[in-house]
Amino acid sequence: MDYPKNDLTLWFSNEIYSAVTKLYPEVGLEITHITDSISTPNKEFGDLSSSVPIRIAKHYQKKPADVSEEIIKNMGKNAMVRELRGIGGYINLFINEAMYSHEVIESAISMGKRYGSVNKGDGKRVLVESPAVNPTKPWHIGHLRNALLGDAISNILEFCNYFVEREDYIDDLGLQVAEILWGQKNMGSDPDKKFDQWLGEQYVEINKRLNSEGVNEDISGILKKMESGNSEESKAARDIAFKCVEAQYETSKSYGIFHDVMIWESDIVMAKLLEMSIEMGLSKNVFEKSDSGKNKGCIVVNLDKMRNFARDFENPNEHEKVLVRSDGTATYVAKDIAFHMWKLGILDFKFKYKEMSMQSVGKRLYSTSEDGVEMDFGNAYMVINVIGSAQRYTQLILKSVLSMMGYEKKAEKIKHLAYGEVGIEGGSLSGRTGGWLGNNKAYTADVLLDEARSKALEATEKSKKIEHRDKIPEIANAIGISAIKFEFLKVSAEKPFIFSWNSALNFEGNSGPYCMYSYARAKRILEKCNYSDESIDAIEYEKVTRGKDFDLVKLIADAHEVVEKACEELRPNIIADYIIEITMAFSRFYESVPVMNSNAKELRCRIVSAYVIIVGNMLGLLGIQTVDSM
Repeated sequence: MDYPKNDLTLWFSNEIYSAVTKLYPEVGLEITHITDSISTPNKEFGDLSSSVPIRIAKHYQKKPADVSEEIIKNMGKNAMVRELRGIGGYINLFINEAMYSHEVIESAISMGKRYGSVNKGDGKRVLVESPAVNPTKPWHIGHLRNALLGDAISNILEFCNYFVEREDYIDDLGLQVAEILWGQKNMGSDPDKKFDQWLGEQYVEINKRLNSEGVNEDISGILKKMESGNSEESKAARDIAFKCVEAQYETSKSYGIFHDVMIWESDIVMAKLLEMSIEMGLSKNVFEKSDSGKNKGCIVVNLDKMRNFARDFENPNEHEKVLVRSDGTATYVAKDIAFHMWKLGILDFKFKYKEMSMQSVGKRLYSTSEDGVEMDFGNAYMVINVIGSAQRYTQLILKSVLSMMGYEKKAEKIKHLAYGEVGIEGGSLSGRTGGWLGNNKAYTADVLLDEARSKALEATEKSKKIEHRDKIPEIANAIGISAIKFEFLKVSAEKPFIFSWNSALNFEGNSGPYCMYSYARAKRILEKCNYSDESIDAIEYEKVTRGKDFDLVKLIADAHEVVEKACEELRPNIIADYIIEITMAFSRFYESVPVMNSNAKELRCRIVSAYVIIVGNMLGLLGIQTVDSM
């Protein structure tokens, strides 16, 4: 897609390159050197700047100012450029405000919901795994951070023209499920609340009894029977996990988060993917059977060999990683290797799927199932795993194993979107100890949302900014969800943070409610504008000044660069930062530039219209639904 800023930057680069190759051919500069030299200076020095003259001056022992003047004299003209000026040895470009504003605003309005999108993915399939919560407890706020990151990065990737497959991995054969089955047999009680909440509380009680005589041995026996396939234990595990997942998806739906497919570990076992991957690893001499030491009888991967592919392992004294224990049970790492070989199409296997009814209408969800039909999931170009920072080591092993097997290029396409811990007043997040229960509160994602709605209702009832008093319950609900999402997503994923209600529900800035209010205020202005959707003559844009109006125009022009950067770096916080910056710029514009009472009403209404489009698009990437009036 063509964007005015792209066109202008490309022209600037090409003109400098053409002049440099003519005047200073001995330097041997490539177009990439020119492109890399371009930056955005402080606005008193223009709108674009190149440092190329400084590099050339060193080569020729000339003054940078003289070089910049020579290059400028040999550059052509562009309607979007008002002036080229040499400042301090740099070539500085000053934009023609009228022509540039016309191109930017009319482009934004014509593209509408696609404005800011880029064709980075070219339709390639990306598989995003999130949140993959163990089916033994409700989502706590750590799981919520995972889910919100997965949802936002999926939205951003789709906006960059990737074909995104949102996947949830359900570990119904893990140790935690085995512990739950032991508890059901020995501590049986009936659910008296939302199933995942009840099960989580049971899980905490079960863990208090671990290490008692015979308990761990019983659980190990249950786990082995679960992994054997068609056993009573494996069926019971699937049944209780399904009930828990159903309850977890109620939480997911309340936050507006959805998936395309659920992959169950029991179906991976039934498909023999683990056996296929182990056999392949043994045949390639990447895996080996240990015949001595503490891992005797286990299938392992040699970490010393692996260090040729990844040197920064956490424990240099660890020489082997167990994949299959001597009793035949597989470790998490082994299962993860097999699963990723399927994700990337290394293991050519098609699961059967059936449609589920856990999500909202229009959001189709499929689940692996023996009685389903084959469908086209997996075999992705790129895999993104949203997993806590603590899992960096296992992700490193996963990628290194695939590289050792000869799939280095595919291994490079596994991206770990790591995130730090999140806290809230009164509690930790340990699942085993019940830290998610908090201090006299249940700090689950469900309770957090209930509390957000309650606090948002109180805040909106008190706020003088809310004009539509009859819509306060509806507005409060939207504000509560936006407050949580924006607060979680505005922080760089890898950083730990403490959730703050004062920050999340701040109506004055840097929050979801503030950005939503800015959007609604702009929509209210448009209602009063009563202008035509048809484009206006370029001459009308002569009324744009090099002030707050042009500052806003330039930020609107930056949208696609922001989206592309967020996509490349897998950082939703880049979008949040941009929303904060542009809403602040809109506030300054609105306060200093009259929209309705001026001879530039139609022009300024179009600027407001473009602002509404871009903020709506950006909030949508974070999964935040806008409201048109407040």
